[in-house]
Amino acid sequence: MNTERSAEIEFLRGELMGPARPLNIDRSGVTVTFDAQGCFQTPAETAGTLYWMPDSNGTLQEIVHYRGETPLQRYGAGLLHPKNQVRGQVIDEPAAQPGESHQAEEDASVETVQAVVDELTEPALPATHGESGDSAGSGDDDDFEVNSADMYQPSVMGISFCLDDVPGEIVVALPPEKRFFWQRPDATPFALNGRYERCTRIMRPEGASEQRFDAWRRLPATTPDTLERFVLSDLRTGITVSRIVASKGGPRLQIQLFPRLMHGKWIITCVLRNLTDARQLQTEEARIGGVLFQAYFEVRVEGGAQFSRYPEGIRPFEQFDADEQTLALLYRDAATWAIGHGCAGGWDVTGGETPKAVFADAMPAVELPSMTPDITGLDGKPVTLSMRQLAGIMSAEVAAEGWKALDSLAHEYATWIDSREGDVAGLEKRYHPVASRHLESCRTCLDRIRNGIALLRSDNKVREAFCLANQAMLLQQIASKQITRRPLFRFDGYVAAAELPRNQPRTAWDVWEAGAESGNIGRWRAFQAAFLLMSLAGLADKDSADREVVDLIWFPTGGGKTEAYLAVAAFYMFHQRLIARDDEPLRRDGTNVFMRYTLRMLTTQQFQRAASLICAMEQIRARRRHDSLSSLGDKRFSLGLWIGGDGSPNTWEEANTRIGKYARGDNEGNPLVLTECPWCRSAIGRMESGPPGRARRGPQNNIAGISAKDRRPFLKCSDPLCAYGGEHDSLPVEVIDESMYKEPPSMFIGTADKFAMLAWKPEAGALFGLHHGSAGAVQPVSQPPGLIIQDEFHLISGPLGTIYGLYEGVFERLCSIKQRTGMVRPKVIASTATIRGAVDQVKAVYAREELQLFPSPGLTMGDSFFGQYAKRGDDLAEGRLYLGIHATGYKSFMTAQVRTFSAALFRPSLFSESAKDAWWTLLAFYNSLRELGGARTLFVSDITARLKDYAHRYRLTGEEIRYLNSVEELTSRRGQAELVQMMDRLSLPWSEKGALDACLASNIIEVGVDIDRLALMAVVGQPKSTAQYIQVTGRVGRRWDTRPGLILALFNPSKSRDRSHFEQFHSYHRRLYERVEPTSATPFSVAAVERALAGVLLLWARQRYRAASPGEAFGSYEHHLEDAMDMLGERCRAIMHEQPDEAERVCEAMSDVAAGLRRKWQNNPQQWWAYPQRTDGEYLMLWSGVHATPMQKLKGVQILSSMRNVDANARAEISSDYFVKEQTGHGQ
Repeated sequence: MNTERSAEIEFLRGELMGPARPLNIDRSGVTVTFDAQGCFQTPAETAGTLYWMPDSNGTLQEIVHYRGETPLQRYGAGLLHPKNQVRGQVIDEPAAQPGESHQAEEDASVETVQAVVDELTEPALPATHGESGDSAGSGDDDDFEVNSADMYQPSVMGISFCLDDVPGEIVVALPPEKRFFWQRPDATPFALNGRYERCTRIMRPEGASEQRFDAWRRLPATTPDTLERFVLSDLRTGITVSRIVASKGGPRLQIQLFPRLMHGKWIITCVLRNLTDARQLQTEEARIGGVLFQAYFEVRVEGGAQFSRYPEGIRPFEQFDADEQTLALLYRDAATWAIGHGCAGGWDVTGGETPKAVFADAMPAVELPSMTPDITGLDGKPVTLSMRQLAGIMSAEVAAEGWKALDSLAHEYATWIDSREGDVAGLEKRYHPVASRHLESCRTCLDRIRNGIALLRSDNKVREAFCLANQAMLLQQIASKQITRRPLFRFDGYVAAAELPRNQPRTAWDVWEAGAESGNIGRWRAFQAAFLLMSLAGLADKDSADREVVDLIWFPTGGGKTEAYLAVAAFYMFHQRLIARDDEPLRRDGTNVFMRYTLRMLTTQQFQRAASLICAMEQIRARRRHDSLSSLGDKRFSLGLWIGGDGSPNTWEEANTRIGKYARGDNEGNPLVLTECPWCRSAIGRMESGPPGRARRGPQNNIAGISAKDRRPFLKCSDPLCAYGGEHDSLPVEVIDESMYKEPPSMFIGTADKFAMLAWKPEAGALFGLHHGSAGAVQPVSQPPGLIIQDEFHLISGPLGTIYGLYEGVFERLCSIKQRTGMVRPKVIASTATIRGAVDQVKAVYAREELQLFPSPGLTMGDSFFGQYAKRGDDLAEGRLYLGIHATGYKSFMTAQVRTFSAALFRPSLFSESAKDAWWTLLAFYNSLRELGGARTLFVSDITARLKDYAHRYRLTGEEIRYLNSVEELTSRRGQAELVQMMDRLSLPWSEKGALDACLASNIIEVGVDIDRLALMAVVGQPKSTAQYIQVTGRVGRRWDTRPGLILALFNPSKSRDRSHFEQFHSYHRRLYERVEPTSATPFSVAAVERALAGVLLLWARQRYRAASPGEAFGSYEHHLEDAMDMLGERCRAIMHEQPDEAERVCEAMSDVAAGLRRKWQNNPQQWWAYPQRTDGEYLMLWSGVHATPMQKLKGVQILSSMRNVDANARAEISSDYFVKEQTGHGQ
């Protein structure tokens, strides 16, 4: 168990639930003794936790004393309150008693926490026949009340579990302590089930009179022998059995069992009640003494009794759909053994074992196994492939090793499949068809891998492109991971990259030529190499059946999906150049690949990765041309970023304006996105001016890496000696739309929303190989993109997926090539870490029947050959640990956040220098910007004050004190340049200037934040979907071998959905991927057609013909509209072939929309569009959400300019456009 993570959890539990524990060996606390009057003495400067020992054979117990706070004020989780609390009574921080002073602690501020005691209405209990005997009452399910009337001050907690109907005993125990699995083996167990009584602290400051303060000392409420036994044969279904617990003073506790016998199984609910009546507690001391703190109990079985899986559904296995059956097979060993009521039901076993005990805990923890793509072969050695060796299979000197590695990969996979087929016989019969289906899919993948190897042997062009792709990927890894970043430096009159440190390589090419790549660089993981091999035939051969298959890379976050499809993209671009012929009608050096994302955060990060690859490819092309090797063409490889005006400039004029503001310091973040050269990592951007008050000599004096020619800005390296620096060179990267339309890039990366702009900006058709002249038919000049990559495919669902799927029919046709044998459609590759219903989604979005999931699942979740649960020896390695926090005892959910965040941020300040970095930055996720905005103020006030309070409590000095120097937010409210800058700061180690202490984020971090230094995260409130929960929490703990992640899941007590997830914390997290919700998209629904079809039709028509004005050119467009209708109608019927009646209804709606568009177009509108729309203008295309006059609506139709901005804001604006002026008799 990771030492720092254990210390972090111990401190959190000690602060939120108690009891407090020593910080470390150096701060082990102070042990005191009491006199007969219950008083103890301490010096004024006593720091840290105070302890006492109730008896000589006992264990040390804490004393709550700091600033006079009570246990009710300090602890918010794990409290079992007396019943019948009087609502509204407030127990606040006690004032100083007469003659007492707090001067010794006046420098520390502390949050005042109120504990509001609410009245509880406890359900009637059966009559009790003696405190030590059983009490039985009749009833049924509906009569047995488990929940407390007041969820904030519960008096009952319980769990439900299932037992086989066999003889035996149930043992319900309330232990005084327990060592949790997340603690170090040598750690002191946590104290449980305690109570507190008032005592007095006496302080005698030097030179001052004696001072007395209230304090509260802890005592165990139970002993190791506090347990009750229930004989199963004595239970009667529907009859409650009650026992009074023999406790060591404090609250009066009762255990109840409510058994139900169903289908040969006992379903038993066991609850722990606090029977102490608050109406009889007249003093604060009595009220606090009546609370059970650190409440916990466990249920064991003895005498032959055995736990059985808790029933969770009523549908038989045969009625499950294919996905459900797959998940049932993969998770067959991960059963639910208990669920909680007002607490979390838990168990400690893993795998297929049956637990010996289940327990009720108020702060549950579950550690998930780490899935690793780093697998071992039959010989026990890692299965990896050297990029350098694969890049050399054209060369006789190194070819043998490369071919051997490829053949070995296929052999290892084949052997694994054979072994799994032998395991099928040992499965339950109901799983046999599912297992066979899985292994058949694995065989299909194996066949494609072998076909890819055979194609490499038989086709020289494929082999050469494969070698070049491997070389480019190796160069990309070197550039990204081995080259040292160089900051800007001010030379005499200009700014440029700092001098290269001695003996450091300048670029990746220097490392390549020297063969000096680092040991962890240049190695393909098995699944990455296998996926590249699988993709070769579908990309190289347009007639291959693989071309029609949608390949979906399904691998957990951080596994290397991006590198896998970047390699495929590099292969395709190289291959297109290698097979190009001068006599072809369409060039092959246009745009070959485009990659679509849904969130601009993801787009930006992937853009920086892809930029390094493109720079490497361009270096290979240029050097081969210089060395007279086989040509890769005269046009350079290049990359474009197409994400809209908020993220990157649309025009050169807009770019110049932004650059000017950036140079003057008016804007933060490079408006041209890149912050460093992707090839040599020299910084790009603005260098801050000299000392304050020193006048700047000109805005350009501070800028490096941004230049312009003829008022057309472009990016270049800030190092004049870099291949992409100097006076005449530029980076092969474009971020300005206007530049991309003029010179289409080899590959571009865009957001899905942006593609809707093709209807508004027909010149964007250049990205699809089309040339728009001044007027007339649009001419194809180059091959359209033949490879479409869609990352995070699970996000293409819901409203976005619906609109996206409707537009996809046109995009696919724009990327298709007509041949004698028919239309050749583009190859589609998608990737995700979380998806359900993928087959239906692929059919709805891409109108394709065949989907290949890769890696194809095996027989267990922990082994698909290409991905396995990481192990250390025979045990599972550490993974992300989820800690559930449901603090009902605090006055508000905001208070729970303050306490949690303060503790989580404070504890790392006492770690060793080398261990701090992983835990220093807290990444906090919020479900809404409203909640995030409210929490933002906590870091400025309450949390800062509490950290100061910790420093005072533990008498910290100097660097031990934790300050919040930098707390930022990562949301859509920030501009693109600011987001890039924030990502750079998140990557900074804790000790560097600008490093973040905390980052509050919205769903913009759901994908694309790949920063492996982060290990600490808080998720505030249960996210809207399990897929989002997995994606968000996957941002931390990526280096599980050295810094496994810790996720603090904060549940809001006022939200029933949060409470439900808390009560099923173990069950939910242990089968997290099984809980992913199915995705859906309905592109051909009447609502979608009515909203978006007009834009789709116009998009197609404007990419077929160009006219300055729509009015008189309708005849030139009409047949193109008909072509689009035929194309979309055919697609609709193909997707909905199982619903012919609904398909016809949709086609009728499509005809109505098309007829309306034609009718308005024939009214002769004078302009396509304008922004802003003038009230007297006549437009065919009207902006959605913008006011249009009745006359404009006669000639125009509302067209989407975005499929859906999934991470943007809406702004309210007061407008007078909607008022109609009426003439009155008074002229008013």
